[in-house]
Amino acid sequence: MKNILFLTDFSESSMEAIHYVCAVFAKEETNYFILNVSKAGSLSLSSLMSYDSIYDTVIRDNKEKLKIIKSTLEKQYNTKFKASIRFNNFIDAVEEYVDKYQIDMIVSGFDGANSLKEKIFGSNTLNLIRSIKTDTIIVPQEVVLTKPKTVLCLLDDQDDLSIVLKNSFLADKKIDIVRVVNNNNFTEASRDQFLLKKYTNVDYKMISNIPMEYVKSYEIQTNEIDMSVLLVEETSALDRLFNDNSTTKISKNLLKPILILHQ
Repeated sequence: MKNILFLTDFSESSMEAIHYVCAVFAKEETNYFILNVSKAGSLSLSSLMSYDSIYDTVIRDNKEKLKIIKSTLEKQYNTKFKASIRFNNFIDAVEEYVDKYQIDMIVSGFDGANSLKEKIFGSNTLNLIRSIKTDTIIVPQEVVLTKPKTVLCLLDDQDDLSIVLKNSFLADKKIDIVRVVNNNNFTEASRDQFLLKKYTNVDYKMISNIPMEYVKSYEIQTNEIDMSVLLVEETSALDRLFNDNSTTKISKNLLKPILILHQ
């Protein structure tokens, strides 16, 4: 049984992410958790009279919001949700929660409205990807609430294909894999055909010396792609994806949900 953690700041984007993943896992046995991490910086000046006042205000208001969300979701999806609130550093709170409840997947939303990568993902989500090695799905607003059938996975010349092939979430999906090789570094690419022998759900091709963001933009525009997969080693994949602050270029990369895997 998979344990899935939804992160919410009560925004529309975080709620849409919850609905998307509930639709994706509708026929699977899943334990759902909802976590809100509150901080003093989000309060108005009138609330900042004392620590007790800050704590009481945040906890009271957000507990009520979580109670309503939990009740609404349980009625809609006919399953239980465990809802929690933490008054803590964001990454510390999530890391503690992941360890305590053995979380298999984290879900976060974003609205994609700004040009800089920190604002697109939100600083919390970007820090989450950098700091916590749990599989993470990032869901854009207005995404179609249906289980993904075809997944695009872009690999650079150092990414480990076996991490993608062994991922249980991708096992029943068609995976379009594009290996982008630069500077004639074919070390990982030479292993790919051996790894692919026992997989029938994978289409594979290799491309040389073309920027990653151009390849992704082309693949998404010319194929029916429901989700993208990125392998992250520290921040390398994010830097490749967001190596230009062009709003047009970035927004094309964020039209579909992204599954972040760590290597």
